[in-house]
Amino acid sequence: MNSSTAQSILVRNVILVACIALPWLNPFASSPSTSVIPLLVSWMLAACALLAVVELPLAKPRWPMSSRVVLGVLLLWLLASLLWVPQVVDRALTAGLLASLMCVWLMVAVGRRAAVDEGLLQWVVWGLIVAATISAVLGMLQYLGLAHGLSPWVNQPLKGDAFANLRQRNQFASLTSLGLVALLGWVAAQAKRHTLQRSTWVLAVVLLNVLAAGVACSVSRTGAMQWALVGVLMATWGWRSAKQDAASGKGLVWLALAAPVSVAVWSVLMPWLALQTTGEWGASMILRVTGQAQDYAACGGRRVLWANVLALIAQHPWLGWGWGETDYAHFMTGYSSLRFCDILDNAHDFPLHVALELGVPFALVVMIGMTAWVLRRKPWREQHAWRVMAWCLLVVLGLHSLLEYPLWYGPFQMTLGLAIGLLWAAPDAAAEEEAQEGPMWVAALLFIGCLYAAWDFNRVGQIYRQAASRDAAYRDNPLHHAKQSWLFKNQADFAELTTQTVTADNAAELYPQAVRLMHYSPEARVVQRVIDSGKLLGHHEEAQALAARLEDVKQNTPR
Repeated sequence: MNSSTAQSILVRNVILVACIALPWLNPFASSPSTSVIPLLVSWMLAACALLAVVELPLAKPRWPMSSRVVLGVLLLWLLASLLWVPQVVDRALTAGLLASLMCVWLMVAVGRRAAVDEGLLQWVVWGLIVAATISAVLGMLQYLGLAHGLSPWVNQPLKGDAFANLRQRNQFASLTSLGLVALLGWVAAQAKRHTLQRSTWVLAVVLLNVLAAGVACSVSRTGAMQWALVGVLMATWGWRSAKQDAASGKGLVWLALAAPVSVAVWSVLMPWLALQTTGEWGASMILRVTGQAQDYAACGGRRVLWANVLALIAQHPWLGWGWGETDYAHFMTGYSSLRFCDILDNAHDFPLHVALELGVPFALVVMIGMTAWVLRRKPWREQHAWRVMAWCLLVVLGLHSLLEYPLWYGPFQMTLGLAIGLLWAAPDAAAEEEAQEGPMWVAALLFIGCLYAAWDFNRVGQIYRQAASRDAAYRDNPLHHAKQSWLFKNQADFAELTTQTVTADNAAELYPQAVRLMHYSPEARVVQRVIDSGKLLGHHEEAQALAARLEDVKQNTPR
C-alpha cells in the first residue's frame, strides 16, 4: 500500500468516526420543535457515513425469500396505516418516520461493510467510544457546575443535572452504556488477537472510570440497569472465553464486573465533589435506585402512564389511533384510574407505542419478526467478540426502548442500524461487491431531503423568534413566509392560531384550523379556541362536550 492510498484510507476513517460521533455531540436545537435539528444532523451524517465506505465490499446477507416477503408486507401495511388511519396526517411526523427508516437502512449498510473489515470496524467502535467519553466529561462538568464557560457548545442544564448535549438524562446514560459496550468489545477483540500490553489495560480502566463517573452524574436508573446488565453479560461471555483463552477471558471478566462497581463508587464520590464545587450535595444515583429520591409526582410515573396507554389501546386495538395521535387520544379519553399528568405523546415503551398508534396486529407481527430475527442468529452461542459487542448494543437500546423512546432520536437510530448490520450476515459470511448506485441514490435522497427540511424549518422558526433575531429575508412578515410551508404546516398554523383572539368575524376560519391543531397539540389554549369559535358558529353540543373534556383533564391532572 503506497502512502497516498494509506492517507486516503486514514481520511476516510476519520470522516467515518466524525459521522458517528458528531450526532451525539451536537449542541444545537431550535424552536418550534427541538428534536428537528438533531434529527436532520443525524440523518445527513448517516448518509455521509455510507458514502464514505460505499465502495467497500460487504457481508453477504442471510436474506431468505420469506423474510423479504414479510418485510415488504410490513412496509405496505405501515404506509397504508400512515396515510389512512390518522384523522389528521402530520406531514412532518410521517416524513420523519420514513427518514428514520432510511437512516437505519443506511447504517445497516455501513455495519455490513464493517463486519468484513476489522480495521474499519475498529474505527466505527472508536467513534462510539469518543462520543461517549467526551459526553461523560461534559456531563461531569455540568454536574459540578463547571460548564457555564462552554456555552453555546455545551448545553446548560438546571443546577445539578447532567446530560451532556443530549438534553435528557436517560439518553446520556444510554450513551455511556453504549460506550461501555464498545470499550469492552474493543478490549475483547484486542485480547483475542494478541496479549494486551499494560498500557492498553490502563487506557481501558481510565476510560471505564470516565464513563462510570458520567453515568453516575446522570443519576439515571435506566443507566444503572444497563451497566449492571452489560457487565453481567460481558463477564459471562468472557468467562466462557476463558475456557479457551485464559489470558484474554479473565481480564475481560474482571473489567466487565468492575463496571457496575465503578458506577457505585462514583455515585458516592460525585455528590461529594459537587459539594466542593457548588456548596451543595449533588444528586445521588444510589438514592434514586433505592427509591429514596423521586423526581415526579405519583401521577407522573410510568405505572400511571402505561395504565393510561393500555386503556387507549383497548379503544382502538385493530388499527390503532394513527401515527402521531397519542397526545390527542390521551386528551380525548377519560380514565377510570389516575390520569397521567402531562401531554402524552409517546407510550414510553416501544411495543406499547406501536400497538397504540399502529394497532395490536401490526405490533404483534413486528415483535414476532424481531424475535425470529434474533432466534435465528442464536446470540447465546456467539463466539466472536465484535458480534457479542453488537448484541450488547442491541440490549442497551432494547432496555431503554422498554422504558422510553430512544429510537425517536437520530444517534440511537444510527447505532441500531450499525448493530443490525454487524449481525446481519453469518460470522463466516464471505464478502461481496454490491452495486453502488442504489445506496448512493438513497443517501443522496435523504441528504437532499434533509437540506430542504432544514431550510423549511428555519423559515417556519422565524415566527418563534424575536424580531431582531430573525433572518433579514423573513423579518417583515414572518408569518406569511411560514404559512407557505408544506412540511411544517402544523407549527406555522399553531403560531398563527395561538396569537389570535376568536371573534365573530374570524370564527369560521379559526374553527377548522383549531380542530385540526388539536391533533398536533391538544393543549388548553388550542382547545379553548375550538370551544369559543364553535359556540360562535352554533356548534353548541360539540363545544360543551369539549369544555367538559377540558375541565375533566384539569380536574384529574393533579400536580
